[in-house]
This record gives sequence, structure tokens and C-alpha cells, in this order.
Amino acid sequence: MRDKMRSLDTNIKADFIQKDRTENGTPHSAGTADSRRGRGNETKDSQDRRGSRSRSRSRGFAFGRGPSSPGKKARPESGSSFHRPRSVDLSQPVGVYTTLSAAGSTASLTDAAAVDTAADPSDFVHYLREIQKPEMIEVGKIHKLRLLLRNETVAWVNGFIMEGGMDEIVQLVYRIMKMEWREDHEDTLLHEALLCLKALCTTSIALAHLTRIEAELFPALLKMLFGEDKKGPSEFTTRGIIINLLFTQLSALAPGEAPGTRAKRILSYLRDPSPEDESQPVAFIANIYQSRPYRVWCKEVTNVTKEVFWIFLHHLNVIPLPKGGSQMEDPFTEKNTSGETTPYYQRHFPSARPPVPAAPYVGGVEWDATNYLAAHLDLLNGMIASLPTVDERNQLRDELRASGFEKVMGGSLRTCKEKFYSAVHECLRTWVAAAAADGWPYIAVREGPPRGGDPGSPTKSPKKAPGSPKKGALEEKPPKLELALDFPMSRPPAGPETPSSDLRSWL
Repeated sequence: MRDKMRSLDTNIKADFIQKDRTENGTPHSAGTADSRRGRGNETKDSQDRRGSRSRSRSRGFAFGRGPSSPGKKARPESGSSFHRPRSVDLSQPVGVYTTLSAAGSTASLTDAAAVDTAADPSDFVHYLREIQKPEMIEVGKIHKLRLLLRNETVAWVNGFIMEGGMDEIVQLVYRIMKMEWREDHEDTLLHEALLCLKALCTTSIALAHLTRIEAELFPALLKMLFGEDKKGPSEFTTRGIIINLLFTQLSALAPGEAPGTRAKRILSYLRDPSPEDESQPVAFIANIYQSRPYRVWCKEVTNVTKEVFWIFLHHLNVIPLPKGGSQMEDPFTEKNTSGETTPYYQRHFPSARPPVPAAPYVGGVEWDATNYLAAHLDLLNGMIASLPTVDERNQLRDELRASGFEKVMGGSLRTCKEKFYSAVHECLRTWVAAAAADGWPYIAVREGPPRGGDPGSPTKSPKKAPGSPKKGALEEKPPKLELALDFPMSRPPAGPETPSSDLRSWL
């Protein structure tokens, strides 16, 4: 109604105000004497007045109609004291609004605020302790808890942690992971519980508590995620929350803590599980082979590229190099040759990306998969940037390359569309910039594996259609067999010393 009133002509608005003054000439205080009537009669009269007034308003907005029919009698007013209760006094100037009963409206607002107040944190803690079976827990209850943890004050979140709410959420995650078979209800419940943990990690108390329990929580989550029995969640969004928790733990440094300490601790969780003692090879045999400690982690990334293989089509993509990049003298603490004093950790640690506006390509399996891959690359880049020396960083790069990361980064991740999946390309640019600063060979990731015809590339001989030209190689002539009785026309021309007259005499 207000939108329609704004678009009306000023003369029509003035006419409405004039009619309102005429109909309600009695001041507002005239009705105070009769305000002690019973609630039943007052409700009935107010409903009658509202009905008649709404009908008169609707006639006012019917611009195409004529005046109301003269044969219909107007509803008589029951008295001058029973005027229409109004929420806005139109007789006031524009911008000044007076309510009929300010005290009553204030009381109603206070009651509404009391109803809308967030529930006590102890209610959720009691609910999580009371119901131990995941299949009996309401997903809506955990979803509401997640919204409160994200939007409530820090004091509310700290109170929830102090009463043991964070421990209850972690125990709920453990109970869901131990289930033999999870239905859709349990998968959704796991998703909401992990989001609750992520929302809790916005406070310092929760981060300190997560540091105390990470040695047990993160290996259990990664075992569920990377396990061969495929008991991990199927949705890319749920799997990405686990990697985001690891990245949050990596980036949330305690005061005075070195970044490399936390990075090495997280790398120990991501290493391949060590085989049993009887399966261990002999020491001198183990020293022959190159160490590949992150094959299971790399396999998780490679499997995603195989599941959504149809988006990795742009094989000519090249990751750009940073402008003005140069070799660092002391890349972690001191300035480089150009006078830059920013530490290596701050320059090459992944930064937060801005939200992506709505677009046709946002959402869907491809979008979730590439965001999941970007979460892995952010974790990888963050751990490389956290190590203090060039030797340690290059040693980690060597282990990651041996495990297959550079192959999947340059062979598949580079070939997705940069416009649609910018997060992956931003992670690859961060990796290339950090590798260039440390003097690490980055061509395989920046430009992809060497193509056919390049030096050092394996030569293949695919079957081609007859008549198709070869690329990058000269066309060889087939071998010829020279016979003694061959025709002279097919032989090369004879030299001056070769007698050719007697050869042509027999034709």
C-alpha cells in the first residue's frame, strides 16, 4: 500500500488527508473516557470500523471507476468517540509519524524482543548430551545451532564452549564416523556438525581447544576422507569443510608461534599411513626408491579430476608469472634485490578470496568440485609458505612432485576455464610465484607437460589416416630395391664413365 501511495499524485494525497480530517474531526483524547469498555465490544466495533474503512480505501484507489452508487447507504457512525484507530497520523507533516498509543506499542516491541532472543547455550548442550544416537538427532536443531554460532556474540559462543558444547559436537562427529552405514539423514547431520566446528573456529578459545584435540580429530577425519573403504562423505562441499578446518588451523597461529611448527604438524597428518612392521621393506631396499609420502593425498585430488573430467579442456592455458619477480636473498625474513621487505610467509600465503557474484556457472557439481580442489591447493600453498628456509620448502616441493602433485596441477587443473573456475587458477598462480621466488622449476605446472616434438618428450607413432601430414618431423621416403634387370627409366642418370648406349639397345 505504501508503494502505491508513493506513486500517487500530490493532489490526490492532499484529498485523502482532507477526507481523513473531516471523518475524524474529534481529537484522539475523546476516546479515553470510553476506553474502559469490555474487550469483546471493543474488538467487535474495531473490526466493523476497519472493514468499513478498508472498503472506503479500496474505492479511493479505483481510478477508472465512477462514484459509488447513490442507492447504497453508507454505514452510520456509531459515535464520535469510536473513531478509527490509526497507526500513522496523516495530518502531521511529511516525515513526522505519531502512534496512537506509544506505551502499548513499546510494550509489544519489548515482548517481541523477548520472544526473539536466542536460546540459552545450555539448552543445546543438554540436547546433545541427552540424545546420543545420531539417527535420532534433529538436523534442524543442529542447523539452528550453526546459525547461532555464526551470528551470535562472542560471549554467547564462549559460553557454549565453556559448558562443553564444542566437545559434544566433536563427539557427535566421532559417533557419525563410526556408523557402519550412513543414510542421507546422517550425511546431512555430519555436514551441519562440521559447519558448527567451522563456525566455532572464529573465536580464540575454540582455536586453542582445537589445537589441544587436533592430534586425534584430524587423523580421524582424514582417514574417513582418504580411506580405501570409501566411507567418506560423497558431497564435495562436505569434504571441503574438512580441508578448510585444516587450513584454518594452519593459518590461526598462536602468539609467538612459528608458522613452520604448525605446518610440519599438519604435514604429519597428511602423510601416507605407514605400513605394518612385517610389510616394511629392508632398509637398503627402501633407500633405493624415492620417497613419495603424499600419494594418498594426491590420489584424492586426482580422483576429483577424473570424476569431473569434462571441464579440463583448455590445454593451451598458461599460468602467468608475477610482475617484477626476482630471486630472494633471504626469502623468509629479509629484503630481496629490489628492496622488498615483505616476508616470504606473508607474500605467498594464500589470502581470502572475495565472494563470487551470482552467475549461471556458479553452483552445481563442477563449481563444488573446483572449490574443493582450490581448498586442497590453498592448504598445500600455505604449508609451503610456512616453512622457514628455501631448502625445506624445496624439499617439500620435491616430495610433492614425486607424489604426483605437479603432474595433476600442470596436466589437469591448469586446463580448466579461468573465467569460470578462477579459484583454481589463483591457487596455481600462488604456487608458480612462490616457486619462482625460490628458484624451483615451475614450467611443468605453468605450461603443462611437454608436447609432441619438444626435446625430451616421449615419441609415439599413432596411426594416421593416409595422406595426413606429420607434424614436427620430415617425411621419409620408403626404401627402394635395386635389381640387376631394373628398367633404366627408374634408375638414376648414369655418369659419364658408365656406358649407357648398350643398356638402351635392347629396348
